[in-house]
Amino acid sequence: MFRKMMKHLANNPGLKLLSILFSVILWLAVVNVADPDATKSFSVPVEILNKDVITEMGKVPGIVGDTDIAVFYITGPRSYVEDMTSDDFYVTADLSQVDLSQDGEAKLVPIEITAKKNDKRIDIIRKTVNMQITLEDRSEQKFVISAETVGDPADGCAIGNVEVTPNLLKISGPASIVSRINRVTATINVDGISGDVSDNVMPVLYDENGLTISSELLELNQSVVTIRADILATKSVPIRCQVSGTPAAGYQYRGVEYAPETVLIKGEASVLNGITAVNIPADVINIDGVSKDVETSIDLTPYLKEMGVSLVDDNTNQVAVKAIVERKETRIFNFATEDIKITGLSNAYKLTFGGTATTVPINVRALEEDMDALESKNIEVILDVTDLVPGTHTRQLTINLPGDKYELINSVSVQVTITDKNAATEDTENNGDNSDTTQNGMINNDRNPANKPQDSESIFDDDADTEEDSEDSNQDGSPSVN
Repeated sequence: MFRKMMKHLANNPGLKLLSILFSVILWLAVVNVADPDATKSFSVPVEILNKDVITEMGKVPGIVGDTDIAVFYITGPRSYVEDMTSDDFYVTADLSQVDLSQDGEAKLVPIEITAKKNDKRIDIIRKTVNMQITLEDRSEQKFVISAETVGDPADGCAIGNVEVTPNLLKISGPASIVSRINRVTATINVDGISGDVSDNVMPVLYDENGLTISSELLELNQSVVTIRADILATKSVPIRCQVSGTPAAGYQYRGVEYAPETVLIKGEASVLNGITAVNIPADVINIDGVSKDVETSIDLTPYLKEMGVSLVDDNTNQVAVKAIVERKETRIFNFATEDIKITGLSNAYKLTFGGTATTVPINVRALEEDMDALESKNIEVILDVTDLVPGTHTRQLTINLPGDKYELINSVSVQVTITDKNAATEDTENNGDNSDTTQNGMINNDRNPANKPQDSESIFDDDADTEEDSEDSNQDGSPSVN
């Protein structure tokens, strides 16, 4: 049977060979139709090798333009091409291959590109063949790493102290690149966090325009740093302001206005629980001797620091404060002498006021709204004649005003005559119709030989400043109240 099979295979060898060739062609056609060729481009940073070759010369390489970014594309079956990414290539420039004898400042370094996989299935076509470098002086600088956060912590929480360890970064490399570095930061995400958090992150370099700086030619003494953020509790508390001093004469302190009235502070929960308000000491706002409103701005920071807390928003540290000082109004109240309360007068004596005046001028100062509510009947006037003997006397009145909001500008004195009732009766009996007694019952004596009533100005002995204040009051249009 074997012989029959061999004889059968030996028959028509040309036809059989043609069949095999046709099958191969058909298979290639099917494969080509099912997986056609494709092209894909890449831009991959160049990895620089053997930098020590340059550093041993006391120099560092500087990149010319963007020549450290290799641009190339690949072609091949679609299934292989689409499977490739930038990470699937080795893109290197070996500085040991640089030709230092080249003319000009720029030196060319060949770029090598190899595929990590599918290297037999694809073709690499280069657009960037060489990396260009210059030989620069080496520069080294130290930068403080700034701590930054992204996101917002959980409700009722705020970001506290944020620290980076270590916080000093030493960077060395080409002077042209190092000189562009403006700041270095480390960032931690605190979004939705309600407790302290830490992370290990890579420092990020920025230029003055806020653009990141990344170069294979830079060397950092710390590639990773640790950043920690404290998450604190928050609390809204009121601000309380007080003032010190006394305004100028004729003016009164009315109160204080300030904004904001509350602030949001942060700190340890145990500390916040003991804080009910932010108190600004009275000596910070002094109104001593002032005759107008006092306006100022107060920084809350030192007072919060003393309490061991801080503001959630540092921009709200200023409080605008206004201490209101208002001018008082002056009025003269003509108080009836018959309403003066006499104390200390012996039952054996009789008291009469000198002259013909029937009122006493009382000069009062207060705020307009308070003055409008004041009437003569609200004022208590007392004349104490204790221990006075018969005769003519000048005595100061005791004037009681209804509350501290009213101010008596000056004292008022009156002239009174005290007579002994018994002596007056005896004289009347002895002298009959020849009595010296006046029709109004006052005794005529050597002090009033003309038997004329004394002028009203002589019975009310006000201080000099009383007259001046009265004149000023009248000039201001202050009314005299009966």
